[in-house]
Parts: sequence; structure tokens; C-alpha cells
Amino acid sequence: MAQKITASMPEGMDLDNSFTIQWAALDPSTGAAVSGVKVSNVGMLVAQVSPGTADDLAVGPFMIVPGPQA
Repeated sequence: MAQKITASMPEGMDLDNSFTIQWAALDPSTGAAVSGVKVSNVGMLVAQVSPGTADDLAVGPFMIVPGPQA
């Protein structure tokens, strides 16, 4: 099993519902993209910075579907 990786996004980054977060697997030696990697159990710790309510951020429904080469 692969090692867990913790990485941070820039502090204070303001993401609204028009953003999409994507993960890419890169070879640490060459920086080349690595195919066949599956990302799972992703968690994000976030803080609401806008004056709105949590309902203002709802953009669902969210569905996990297999992508290309899944």
C-alpha cells in the first residue's frame, strides 16, 4: 500500500463553487505523470471565510463515478 501524503494548499485561498480540485500522480524523480494511480480517502480541513452560510456553499449532489481507465 502506498504511503499517506499530507499536503497543504496556500493559506487563505478562497475557493468558491466554481473551482474543481484535481489530484495528479507525479514520479518524484522525473516529474512525469504516472498513470494507474487511484486516490482514495481524501479529506480536507477548511474554514469558511465568506460571510454567507454553509447552505450558500452547497453545490451537490455529489457523486463519485469512475473516470477514464478506472
